[in-house]
Amino acid sequence: MDTSKSFSFGNDSVAKLYDTILVPSLFQPWTDKLIKDHGPWSNTSVLDLACGTGVVTKALAQNTQPEGKVFALDINSQMLALAKQKCEQWTSSISFIEGSAHQIDISNNSIDIVVCQQGFQFFPDKKLAAKEIYKILKPRGKAIISTWCSVKDCEIFGIVCDTLESINEFEIAQMMRIPFDYMSQQELQSPFNDIGFTSVQVSKQEQTLYLNGGLESAIALAYATPIGPKLKALSIDNQNKFKRLLRNNLQRLQQPDGSFGKMQTNVLVTVK
Repeated sequence: MDTSKSFSFGNDSVAKLYDTILVPSLFQPWTDKLIKDHGPWSNTSVLDLACGTGVVTKALAQNTQPEGKVFALDINSQMLALAKQKCEQWTSSISFIEGSAHQIDISNNSIDIVVCQQGFQFFPDKKLAAKEIYKILKPRGKAIISTWCSVKDCEIFGIVCDTLESINEFEIAQMMRIPFDYMSQQELQSPFNDIGFTSVQVSKQEQTLYLNGGLESAIALAYATPIGPKLKALSIDNQNKFKRLLRNNLQRLQQPDGSFGKMQTNVLVTVK
């Protein structure tokens, strides 16, 4: 499946909802873990590949001080524009690049670390992207690539898919599965094999998902993903049915502390 075409962030409204809803609850905690687990970052040159709206970019800019340099690359102009806004106070240490992972416009052997949080699964040619990462890394430079595990391991999104299928919206459910169900650990590792990396390791990591606004925030989470426009295009009756069933189904995940189950991701770390 060509996930790059089926699951698009190109809509400006999608980019804004992604930034205001998905980033704080879903991507910021994983960014914090990334920074904690893979330092030190000080004075390094880092590429945030598929930077989206800049949650990782901002953290890297803060942590690579005082002499570090951050490159933020994304193919989506709307996402990149939001990233520039969020990182405005750090612009002196960030270079923003609108471009493809298949042809990275950065000098060879110049980057200490490449980070790609939840973007690699959308690249049409993953082997070519891995080769580009290898080219720009310095000797002994490393890449840190994370991709979601399946929807059954990312519980809230599994329930979204199950709910859609229960009302016969199989096409939207299939679209929701795209970030999760098409990249196993082996499929993540394979593009990095046999191109010169000295080590390639993949591990599974887990975090609890917290949503401050309860069930309504959980429903908003579904609408903030790229399936949001598809959901909004449903009839009012079908939308109300979806929300009612989703609310009921999510109650088994909801806990008094504001948590909604687990999110799991595969993390690849490879060294040139």
